[in-house]
Amino acid sequence: MDMLLPPSGRGPGVLVAHPWWGLNQTIRNYGAALAAEGFVVGLVDVFAGETTTSIEMAETLIRKYWDAADGRIGEAFAELGEHRAVTGPRLGAVGFSFGGFHLLAQLGPRSWRGPLVTYYATYPETFDGATMLAHFAADDVHESDADRDAMIAAMAPNVAYVYPGTKHWFAESDRPEYDAAAAALAFERTVTFLKTG
Repeated sequence: MDMLLPPSGRGPGVLVAHPWWGLNQTIRNYGAALAAEGFVVGLVDVFAGETTTSIEMAETLIRKYWDAADGRIGEAFAELGEHRAVTGPRLGAVGFSFGGFHLLAQLGPRSWRGPLVTYYATYPETFDGATMLAHFAADDVHESDADRDAMIAAMAPNVAYVYPGTKHWFAESDRPEYDAAAAALAFERTVTFLKTG
């Protein structure tokens, strides 16, 4: 797992879980931006170095690594929690789509404690006791309105935002769906939440 340190060299730990494209430069840049805000960032690589920009190949990758994903994320949490630069017992996490789904799955056994942020990810679960923030696209062909609304209801009283005029992947700068204003607002909300959640 790649580790990114803040300017101070120490800080709260945050795990970042990538979307189905793999741990690409966009997610590395996101992690670097979090580190610049004072976090020790762990970048988990569920796909063992494989990345793609093709939806067809991404579908192949998630089939290939689906069964291993939860275990690799759990191992990454353990590694991050033991890192000498991490302050405090609580670890935060941020997950994009595929990564967000698998982070939500970790809430079931509660193998970790701390604030969780997801981008355009849903999961059929109740989240009693979880501290969560969810970002959703308003026009998402990969997450139905019904699934989104059910998750928003299930995660109450936690906060969810739906960004008008956006599509899935709106926060990823290398995608045609990228919306700079929505991405910046979501990042600002994420940083505030991780610092206070």
